[in-house]
Amino acid sequence: MEKHNGDIVLFPKWKSTLENTGFQAVKEKRYKDAVESFVPLVEHQVANHEVITGLLMSWIELGNFAEAEELCQEQMKNEENHYYEYLHIYITILFQSNRYRELIDLIDEVFETEDVPTQNRTQLWQMYEVTKKLLQDVHKKESDQLIDELKSSIEKGDLQKQWVAVNQLKKQPLPSDLTIFQEWLIDEKIHPIIKTGIVFWLRDEGFSEEMTIHKFGHQLKISPSNLNSFQSDYIIQQIKMRLGAIEQSNPTMFKMINDLLKHYCYVRYPLFPSEEEVDTIVEALKQLGHDYLQIPYDAQDNILQVDRYKEEIELCEQHYMILIGE
Repeated sequence: MEKHNGDIVLFPKWKSTLENTGFQAVKEKRYKDAVESFVPLVEHQVANHEVITGLLMSWIELGNFAEAEELCQEQMKNEENHYYEYLHIYITILFQSNRYRELIDLIDEVFETEDVPTQNRTQLWQMYEVTKKLLQDVHKKESDQLIDELKSSIEKGDLQKQWVAVNQLKKQPLPSDLTIFQEWLIDEKIHPIIKTGIVFWLRDEGFSEEMTIHKFGHQLKISPSNLNSFQSDYIIQQIKMRLGAIEQSNPTMFKMINDLLKHYCYVRYPLFPSEEEVDTIVEALKQLGHDYLQIPYDAQDNILQVDRYKEEIELCEQHYMILIGE
């Protein structure tokens, strides 16, 4: 809001008239008229606490949350004597505009950093509990809708919509019943990248119960919260170290095969390569890098199953690029 520094004098009688007109408008719920009376007082910096409060509440009633939020934040910084009153109004703005997550984070921060008076603490806690319940209800509704969308897209075989639904679900807390996800993780018809997305979600939300996942002909029992990300897994780091010389001699090739490795691990996650596979994977990646750049390469014929791993790496790359891309 633009404020004047005394260039234009607001005469006492006019100030009193605007105040009385504004308060009467609020009393009669004519909030637009109240705003028209209170705004000049704020702009000329002659508004007292009651006027500012009246303006804020009028804006809230009119749904003008942006204006109310800006003024309220300013008052919270500058009016220590009325800080908690403005804090309560600011919380009302967040609540009325359905910004429940911001409201909860704000109250958490206030409780952690401020010595809140008992009466204000009680009010804040009550608002916190109400908002937390509303946020849970919102999440459940959104989660149920996204699960329905994921079910529908699986039935239709629409991979793109499956991937969109999984990524949206990753922004939600875990539902109480994960039965359908446990079924999907062992269903061979579910795309491996969709399974990767589900496992990442479970891991990031700290889900610790044992589950079974079926991928690439392997069945594995996992506890999602105990899984490493593929970037930090020891075996992956070993493979990268073995490819380090290429980074010095041919950075373009190194980036290419490093991306192949990253995408390969993402599609297979959480099936990490074993130590016994390291030599074969390193050789497969080197051969693919030279093939793609059409550079001659002395392949190591003594390493078994390189062609099978090359095919699997390329298959994972195709899956990754089709569904995720870069």
